[in-house]
Amino acid sequence: MLSNKFTDGFSTALMGDLTEKKINELASKPATWLPQRLVMHGVPEEWINHATMDQLRIMWEVVKKDMKYQTYLTAKDQSRIMANGIGLAFGGKDNG
Repeated sequence: MLSNKFTDGFSTALMGDLTEKKINELASKPATWLPQRLVMHGVPEEWINHATMDQLRIMWEVVKKDMKYQTYLTAKDQSRIMANGIGLAFGGKDNG
């Protein structure tokens, strides 16, 4: 379970008493959303619970770079599949 230092905004949010301004304010604070996002991307909670905000930001940069690289690989694979499909449509051989 995530430590208390990161769940301050969520207890209030669960009560349903937040104004739009307060929601935007909480969403703009990395301490509110960053730990949960890191967990969603597979960073162990033990690392997050004992990390400083600077360490969390470094972990987030690593996650963002990994997501960008994964997007590149996916696009590259899709391009190769599409090119193969076009080749097949015009009588070429399957290179898959």
